[in-house]
Amino acid sequence: MGVDLGLKVPAVAVTDDEKVRFFGNGRENKYKKRNFRSFRKALGKKKKLNAIRNSKNKEQRWMEDKDHKVSRAIVNFAKENKISVIRLERLANIRQTTRTSRKNEKNLHTWSFYRLSQFIEYKAELEGIKVEYVNPAYTSQTCPKCSQRNKAQDRKYTCKCGFEKHRDIVGAMNIRYAPVVDGNSQSA
Repeated sequence: MGVDLGLKVPAVAVTDDEKVRFFGNGRENKYKKRNFRSFRKALGKKKKLNAIRNSKNKEQRWMEDKDHKVSRAIVNFAKENKISVIRLERLANIRQTTRTSRKNEKNLHTWSFYRLSQFIEYKAELEGIKVEYVNPAYTSQTCPKCSQRNKAQDRKYTCKCGFEKHRDIVGAMNIRYAPVVDGNSQSA
């Protein structure tokens, strides 16, 4: 099973028999983070430093809870479909390597992709499911049918060969068959 992690859609999973499931709500996450940010800004103007510290802890607890729920749903989906291997992207140094707009920069820097992947890994291990990491380069830009690279227009990926899907589904499909980073590849 391939799992594509992201901001707008926290996770998308695709199995070998083309079952697709979207996990989490990126809009809700963005909305809550923006509310916490504006609340802290208002408290900062009033010089209420302890209240700011407490609100940061509340935001972190809320995000951690969301990551736990998404990771549990992913592992349960894998268990329902009798999946033995979950493949995730190795998103190391993603903040330094990606180009982003000022609008998305705050979201990128508060994205807890590492914690989510760790939660998926330990919950999958408890269920006897192996987790492997793949190189994330061009996973959402490569066509799964003809292997040609195309940029997605907004959320829709279209290829010249006629293939059309949601770009996160395309990413998850490519992650499913991508070579493993550490070299211990096995067929998915």
